[in-house]
Amino acid sequence: MKIKRLVLGTTNPAKLKEWTEFLKGVVPVIEVSEIGEIPEPKEDGESFIEVAREKALHYAKHTGEYVLSEDGGFEIDVLGGLPGIKSRRILPGDREGTDKELIDYVIKKLKGVPLEKRTARLAVHVVIADPEGNIIYEDKGTIEGVIPQKPAASFTPGYPYRATFYIKEAGKIFAEFDAKEHKKFSHRVPIARRLAKFLLE
Repeated sequence: MKIKRLVLGTTNPAKLKEWTEFLKGVVPVIEVSEIGEIPEPKEDGESFIEVAREKALHYAKHTGEYVLSEDGGFEIDVLGGLPGIKSRRILPGDREGTDKELIDYVIKKLKGVPLEKRTARLAVHVVIADPEGNIIYEDKGTIEGVIPQKPAASFTPGYPYRATFYIKEAGKIFAEFDAKEHKKFSHRVPIARRLAKFLLE
C-alpha cells in the first residue's frame, strides 16, 4: 500500500495547517474542498470515533481518495462531559457559536465552581478510510487539565477551547503554548508520530 496523498475530511483551516505540518515529508495533505463541491456528512454518531468514521467513509466515497478524518472535542466533567460531540453547538437552542462565544460560554458556566471540580480533557480520534470504503487506521489521544478562571488573551481560530484549558504540567493555558511546548504536551502529536510511522511502513 502506497498512499500518495491524504484528503483531510474537514473545512477547518486550523486543522489543515496542523496536519500539513505534522505529516510534512511523509505525505501531502490537501483539504477536501480542493477536490470539488462535496456534500457535508451527516455526523449523527454518538461518539467521537463514530463521527470520525462517518466523515472518513463519506469523503472517501465522494472523492475516491484516501481520507484522513478526525473528531474530538472538549469534555468538562462538571457539565456531564459537555460539549463533547456537540462541539460548537452548546449555546442555547443548539446554536453554533463563534470561537469567542464558546470561550465566554464555558467561563460563564463554570463561574463559582471550585478548582477541584473544574477538571476537563481534550480528546481526539483519528481515522483513515481507503477509496474502497474500508477503515484502515484508527487512533486516539487525550490530555487532562482544568478550566481557568479567565481564558487566554488570544487563541487559534478554529480551536476555541484551547483558550479555556489549563495544563498543570506545563503551567499555562494550552492556547499560550509556543511551538516547543505544543510538541511536548499536545495530545495530537503522539498520534501524528504513530500515523507517520504507519504511512512510511
